[in-house]
Amino acid sequence: LVGAAVHAVAPLLLIVTAETGLAYRRAITSAQSAREAELKAERAEREQAANERREAQERRAREEREHTAQLAREQREHEALIAREQTAREEAARREERERAEARERAEREARERREQMREQQQAERERLEREATQRRELEAREREARERREREREQQQAERERQALLAAGPAVEKQDEARARATVRAAFDAGLPVRTAAELCGWSVGWVSTRYQEHR
Repeated sequence: LVGAAVHAVAPLLLIVTAETGLAYRRAITSAQSAREAELKAERAEREQAANERREAQERRAREEREHTAQLAREQREHEALIAREQTAREEAARREERERAEARERAEREARERREQMREQQQAERERLEREATQRRELEAREREARERREREREQQQAERERQALLAAGPAVEKQDEARARATVRAAFDAGLPVRTAAELCGWSVGWVSTRYQEHR
């Protein structure tokens, strides 16, 4: 029994060791498998987290791009709106300026037309007044000429009567005064009488009468 027990120790130890090692190997394998599973899970979690972070970053980047694009679009729309408003204001200003210019031109044209019409009226009035003045002057001239003609005719008639009277008086009995003698000589000269006849009519010398004839000539 003792020998059997002694000799049985080594196989028992071998058996126990083998069984224990197998158990240990199984436990280690299980532990390793569990560790690997945990590592895989951790890696998966890390990858998922990384994917989530990447997706979040991409989402944030996309949102930022969209936000930037929206801001740029809003900026462009705002600038376009400002440009349209500026264009509308400039167009309104140009239209108002055109309207003011047209109104100014229309007012100036109307003023020119009024001035032209007034000048024409004034010219017509001046022409009418000038015609009336010319007609009055012509009428006055005709009346003056008629009066002068009548006056000349009266003077001529008077002179003719005086000349006839002087000539009809015949030879002077005595020497006439100088004024009457000159009138008699003038009447004789106008009648074409010779110097001697005129001297007989006035009673002055032939030389004096001849000098008067020369003066009349």
